[in-house]
Amino acid sequence: MNSKTSNIDLTKGNILKQLVFFFLPILAGSMFQQLYTTADAVIVGQYAGKAGLAAIDSVYSLLKLPVNFLVGLSTGATIIISQFFGAKQEQELSSMVHTAIVFSALGGLIFSAVGVLSAPYLLRWVMVPENIFEATLSYVRIYYSGFVFSMVYNMGAGILRAVGDSKLPLKILLFSGTVNVFLDFLFVGVFKWGVSGAALATVMSQLSSAALIAAALLKNEGCCKVCISKLHLDISRLKKIISLGIPVGLQSSLYPIANMMIQSSINSTGTDNIAAWALCGKLDFMIWLCADSLAAAISTFCAQNYGAGQIKRVKRGVSTGLLLTLLVVIGLSSVLFFWSEPLGRLFISKEDHSIIPLMGSLMRFLSPLYFIYVFGEVLSGAIRGTGETFKPMILTLIGTCAVRIVWILFVVPHNMTIKMMISSYPVSWALTACFFIIYYHIFKKKKLV
Repeated sequence: MNSKTSNIDLTKGNILKQLVFFFLPILAGSMFQQLYTTADAVIVGQYAGKAGLAAIDSVYSLLKLPVNFLVGLSTGATIIISQFFGAKQEQELSSMVHTAIVFSALGGLIFSAVGVLSAPYLLRWVMVPENIFEATLSYVRIYYSGFVFSMVYNMGAGILRAVGDSKLPLKILLFSGTVNVFLDFLFVGVFKWGVSGAALATVMSQLSSAALIAAALLKNEGCCKVCISKLHLDISRLKKIISLGIPVGLQSSLYPIANMMIQSSINSTGTDNIAAWALCGKLDFMIWLCADSLAAAISTFCAQNYGAGQIKRVKRGVSTGLLLTLLVVIGLSSVLFFWSEPLGRLFISKEDHSIIPLMGSLMRFLSPLYFIYVFGEVLSGAIRGTGETFKPMILTLIGTCAVRIVWILFVVPHNMTIKMMISSYPVSWALTACFFIIYYHIFKKKKLV
């Protein structure tokens, strides 16, 4: 695999063209990351039935919590590296890269150990049903054991994207995604290891992606080259990573924390509802991938241009990126509104097709509302790119986490239906969108001048 990077200087050129070409590899890479869990769901659903599918999906938010927090922490490094790249400060950029790599490896090891040890208590907390508890516990422990590999890859990919290279991370994920699917069929379909085999396939694919990203950075010919002798924890750099990264990590963690409460409510309603909601997640994942990938591209665009002092270009990039994201999400939502049920049948065996009508009803309820999510995600990413991470975290804390928790605790008890439970999503999207639209208008006048 060619380790030479394809850096893109986002401080010049056509904004729409640069965003699209930078975004597409990020999206494709995110799709192959999602393939880890989607392949698990398809293969487990076919070979282990709805009980196996429910075992995986009942803890999806639980698995995302530490992942989102440490990826959020690494975002602090990515923002700084992007700004150094835009400002052409290569010495500072190199020091930040080496500190970030060490930080991700140590953080990943700590979270792997904590996750494996605390797994039984976490499953009790999210009320996993007894009939799938042991299978779910095995899945979670194996998944957490490979957490460090996921963190090393995500930090390495973030470093490359910070300097405009979104193609090499995609190539690596193409390979590791293929490994994941092959091992899923082998471990689950042939060896009949069930959800444990699916988790092991995921860990081994993550190991391959971590090894490849590390090799690419070691052989890199550009400004983000890693030298083993230079690996260290620069305290001043680490403080900057933490000061910017902790608010992003907390913000990223708010979604799974609130979602775990929603999932716990759904778990209490039985396996059919869990499996139907799981199918919704396998269908609407493209909504989140597109919105999040475009937000990441816009964040890097803003960081590079902010570091270079191109303030007018930052504002034009936000407007262009917001419109582009809305068009993509609305298009995907239309597909889900009309064709969710035929698509859902691809993810589960014929014996369990009884849950398809319920899944279709949930998708027709949510799909016209997905566009609301775009405003909070894109504007939050743009503001983070300028180095402001604390206030977006506060807005998300109130608009997303607090609203969903209040909804589950005080609204749902009056109507214990799954549709009422998931209504917390569009309600929180709408409030968060209002917060960020108002704040960005104020922020633009004060800081983007």
